[in-house]
Amino acid sequence: MSKAADLAKFIGNSEQNMKLLLDATISSAVSEYDVSSTYINSTYDDYFVKFNFVPATDNVNLEFRVFVGGSIQTGDIYGLETAGMSSSTYDNDNDTDNGKINVTSFGNASGEGISGHFFMHNINSTTHAFTMMGQATSYSNSATPNANHFSSHLIAANASDVVNGIRFYMSSGNIASGNVKVYGIN
Repeated sequence: MSKAADLAKFIGNSEQNMKLLLDATISSAVSEYDVSSTYINSTYDDYFVKFNFVPATDNVNLEFRVFVGGSIQTGDIYGLETAGMSSSTYDNDNDTDNGKINVTSFGNASGEGISGHFFMHNINSTTHAFTMMGQATSYSNSATPNANHFSSHLIAANASDVVNGIRFYMSSGNIASGNVKVYGIN
């Protein structure tokens, strides 16, 4: 079976394959939003996350850091590759202090912001580094849609880090509003 067929089968059987763990709404401005170890822990090795965020300011990017042992990880331990589909814009880095979900900045007017989804793998592994991959659609400060593919991970030297949370934040300013859903994958 092809990977596309596997994904279609997975999505078609989502009731059997995924368990909704968190459905949170952000209704007032916050500097960051944490998904804690209450939801991301040793119960599942893989997770699926859906998100919608509106920034408080224009021309920002959605970034993240992970928790290991309950502490946010800030060192140059992240790697990333992002691709803006409409602009053929790319970004990659193999030793940065945060992960990144989009490569084209987005706005905060009505209808703007960013929406997307991603898979997180190797949450509990001590031999394979944490990784996440997904897609996002954002709207620039002129309401132009931009599609992004992204992959972010901890670098190989941090393969033994067991991840137990994720923090979302904007490259500048607050998260004005949003929604985050986290599913554990059986």
